[in-house]
Formats: sequence, structure tokens, C-alpha cells
Amino acid sequence: MEWIQLSLQTDQNKIDFVSEVLTGLGCLSLSYIDAYDEPIYEPPVGKTPLWRNVVVNALFTPNINKNYVESLLKELCDIETLEYKTIKEQIWEKEYQKDYQTMKFGKKLWVCPSWKSKINPPDGAVVINMEPGLAFGTGTHQTTQLCLEYLSNNPPKDMQVIDFGSGTGILAIAAAKLGAKSVLAIDNDPQAMIATKKNIKNNNCTSMVSTKSSINTSHNKEYDLIVANILASPLIELAPIFIKLLKINGSLILSGILKDQCEKILNCYMQYCDHFVVLQKDEWCLVSGKKSRKYW
Repeated sequence: MEWIQLSLQTDQNKIDFVSEVLTGLGCLSLSYIDAYDEPIYEPPVGKTPLWRNVVVNALFTPNINKNYVESLLKELCDIETLEYKTIKEQIWEKEYQKDYQTMKFGKKLWVCPSWKSKINPPDGAVVINMEPGLAFGTGTHQTTQLCLEYLSNNPPKDMQVIDFGSGTGILAIAAAKLGAKSVLAIDNDPQAMIATKKNIKNNNCTSMVSTKSSINTSHNKEYDLIVANILASPLIELAPIFIKLLKINGSLILSGILKDQCEKILNCYMQYCDHFVVLQKDEWCLVSGKKSRKYW
């Protein structure tokens, strides 16, 4: 079967009404794309803002009445330009899988799609089998890549580790497979927890990696390493909690930081840590440091 994709451009203020009209016209699905490459890197907590200018893609069955749709969108939404595209029936899961390939990080860490059966990494390679799911962190984004490379080049052997904001669990699993004594994966997103638990099981790490939806200063255990691949604002807010959870001479790996936010992160953590190292990939940075003394 074929489908008809209708594309139009509108602005942020009209998006809800345009979407209602398209739904009323019988569209099967709606997706939104940034019209002018204006990325939103760090929205406020709990907010999912759209871009100022948005391309809307609406999927219809082939029997769409184009003249009626065009006249109604013009009359109600002041939309003048529409584009149509025929979409052939596809097995969407397989289309996605084609874009997710085996990746190597640092000296010996390999991330392989779980559906690829014929992978022959070299002797001594540490292999993570990934099923991305709906959570963030599959190794394709620069922030995750920076963390994986750091862990691969600085294996957390015999360490007790926290992966804060675990997403798919990829960093927790990497730490476990690189020799960590134990790993606690933390994420308050239910989808992330589903993905994390599934990937932990698929990588035979259930005895080493545990999961939790939150953690605070009342947690009385201390850790050798905390990895947090989130965003700059929560990294700053969580600094006192991270430092309390970290042993003296324990290490922090902080990622999800834009280049122009790096100084802010360093200024925040300088009161707690030293021996900082900053790594950069494109516009993203990783900051690592060591807790130098007790603060409470």
C-alpha cells in the first residue's frame, strides 16, 4: 500500500490549530521538523517546546481529496503552499536498523546492534549489544561517544559506579563490561528504565548492574565514579548530591555540555574537584575531575 505525505510550513503559534485541522481532515499521523535549523538544546524541565518555524508532515491514505484539503487549510489556517509525496509501504523497523551500525570507541570497546548476528570484533574486544528502544543513548550522539571513549580509555576496574541519566543503559553496561565492581543505573524516565533493563539482560549484566528511578543525599553509600550524561543545568543543580555520593579521590564524568557552557560547569565544580580534563567533539564537551577532599 502507498501513503500520501502532505508537508506544510507554519509558525509555533499556529501549530496546535493546524494540527487540529489536519486531524479533522483524516490524517493518520503528524510529525514536526525544525524548518530553519534552530536546535533547542536545553529546554526547561518538563517542557517540550517547538521551534519558531515548523514543517508539519501529515500522513493520509491515497484517497485524500487534495482540492478540499488545500481549500480548507487556506481558508482556516492561511496556508498557501503544500507539498505532496508518495510514501511506499515499508517495514519501518528494518529501515531504522539499516542506519544503526557497529561502532568502536577508544582502545577496545565495541557497540553492536543486537540484531546483527555476524560481528567479528578482534580478540580482547569488549562488546555491548544494543537495542536502542525509545530512550536516549545509543552511541550515535557526540555526548555518548565522549563518555564511551573516556570509559574505554580509562576502564573503571573494581570501581563502584553510578550512571546518572542512564537512557538505554549503554554507559552502565560499558562500565560493567570494562571491569566495574558494581553499577547503579539511575533514570526517572519509565521508557529509559524499560530500555536499560532490557539491555542489561541482553548483555548478561544483571548481576553487576542495578537500576533505580531516583537518588538523593539521604542515600548513604559512596561511589568511586559517577557518570552523568545529561545537560548543563541539571549537572549544576545536582553538583552537591554528586559530591556527597562520591568518595574522596573519586572521579566525575560529566557530559551533555555545550562548548559555551563548559566554563559554567567548571566554575561550579571547581569548589569540589580538581584534576579537570575537558574533551570536545563538535559543539559538545565532556568534563572529568576528581573529588579532592571531604566537604561535609
